[in-house]
Amino acid sequence: MTEGLKLRDIDAQRPQEFLRCAEIASESEIGKRYGFSAAGLAAKMKAGVEAGAMVIVAETEGDEGLIDAGHIKGFAWVDPKGAFGSSPYLKLIAVDPSLRGSGAGTILLAEFERRTASIGRVWTLLVSDFNDKAAVFYQRHGYERAGFLPDFAIQGVGEILMLKRRGNDGG
Repeated sequence: MTEGLKLRDIDAQRPQEFLRCAEIASESEIGKRYGFSAAGLAAKMKAGVEAGAMVIVAETEGDEGLIDAGHIKGFAWVDPKGAFGSSPYLKLIAVDPSLRGSGAGTILLAEFERRTASIGRVWTLLVSDFNDKAAVFYQRHGYERAGFLPDFAIQGVGEILMLKRRGNDGG
């Protein structure tokens, strides 16, 4: 299902691409639980990119071979030194419901790691304590639980700090 998927950086000059990514995230379980607004999240992502973050998009080609924002099927929002100013931090990864379980998330995670392999000693991310599927996904890819942050982003939800040391491929 992922054979037609292409990865690239978001086009910072096309606000509709930020909006499409934000819509995908807003439709996810975490987006619903956290009450993401597509417009608000799109603005935060754009500001993040302007400050040095990366948004890697996964997209499919249209029937005419043209790419447009509607063909974005997932993304990874990356802060290259977002963890304590020294290690890559995966802020958010989301995949369109039509591609969940297809390997698109794995492809985006691998691209995050590839692009940031020369920065810091570990890769970092947070997983909400209610998001068991995500925690299992990251553990399968070599991430380990390293801490817990109660009520970190919103009241009543804890965040699990997960790290992956270089050379730890999981499996």
